[in-house]
Amino acid sequence: MINWIKFFIIFLFTLTLVLTSFVFYKAYEPASSLKENATSQVLDSGLLAEAERAEVYNGTTSLTVVYGKDDKGVAKAVFVNEKAKSDKDFKVIVLEKGITAKQALTSVKQEMNVSKLIHVKLGVEDNAAVWEVVFKNEANKLNYVYVGFSDGQWQKRILNL
Repeated sequence: MINWIKFFIIFLFTLTLVLTSFVFYKAYEPASSLKENATSQVLDSGLLAEAERAEVYNGTTSLTVVYGKDDKGVAKAVFVNEKAKSDKDFKVIVLEKGITAKQALTSVKQEMNVSKLIHVKLGVEDNAAVWEVVFKNEANKLNYVYVGFSDGQWQKRILNL
């Protein structure tokens, strides 16, 4: 009898683990395919010679940002809109011509209390490149701050969600 109970507990645990893994895999699959498609589009167009990573940005428009280097070794970020019809619709920025993610975070930390950093992502708002800094403050409230990539000025704040 005890063996049946052990078997049943192990079986339920294994089934739960497999189902949870399957759900997480299926939930991440759309983002993964967006990243793969955007990376291949950027590499095929010749905007980047090598891609280091890609991230999905969901702001006023949904974009995939592909980071990498061109054939001259210059670090760039390419914004790929999933609705873009051609390579000419991609927006390319040189990462050395703006502030870094660390500088954007430092700018936010100087004015606000950052208790837990969630992420810092590069994106586009109002047709300008911005760093999206998402964090929780000491009251455990969610905050979004958009810092301009070119000048480091705050573009928009969404506080205490």
